[in-house]
Amino acid sequence: MTMCRYNVSWQNWPGAPGVSTFFTDPSAGQPDPAPIRTFFDAIKAYLPTGMTITVPSSGDLIEESTGALSGSWSVTPVPTVITCTGSGGYAGNAGGVIHWLSTEVVNGRRVRGRTFLVPLIGGVFETNGSPNSTYLGALNTAATAFLASSTWHPVVWARPFAGTPQDPVTRVGSKHPVTSFRIPDLAISLRSRRI
Repeated sequence: MTMCRYNVSWQNWPGAPGVSTFFTDPSAGQPDPAPIRTFFDAIKAYLPTGMTITVPSSGDLIEESTGALSGSWSVTPVPTVITCTGSGGYAGNAGGVIHWLSTEVVNGRRVRGRTFLVPLIGGVFETNGSPNSTYLGALNTAATAFLASSTWHPVVWARPFAGTPQDPVTRVGSKHPVTSFRIPDLAISLRSRRI
């Protein structure tokens, strides 16, 4: 079984480049980058002015059990580049995170993915350092619409991993449907980002 991988590129800020990776299930529907673009476009006012986010119109097909490349996908039209509009100062390594949740369990833990939203403009944060309710509300609205899209079939990938001395069986990778999300009310710091 395969997954479509979308590498979303972040450019034009000190610390760039960055990447946010998403996966979808091609057996559930054709690749569609439009919901990803809509998601980021909905929160561009909280990201620094001039930063650009590029959602791809093509990408790799990944074999879920091994992580090996098995082909590629492409669609038209090419999504328009998003130019962010948030004003004011910001710290290049400070922002927020959203957890993409699945109801399924691997190795005794629920499978979840994360998208880091770094950097966020300084106006997003309250005096105690946590994100303000305006930003949290906008992110909640964007994430709800993102998951509600009928053309979007996101999955979280549980990577293959070696067994432990107590359980020496090597596990294969597996994909798990995203069914909900959680937005922590806290600031996060991202030490590094790479493409």
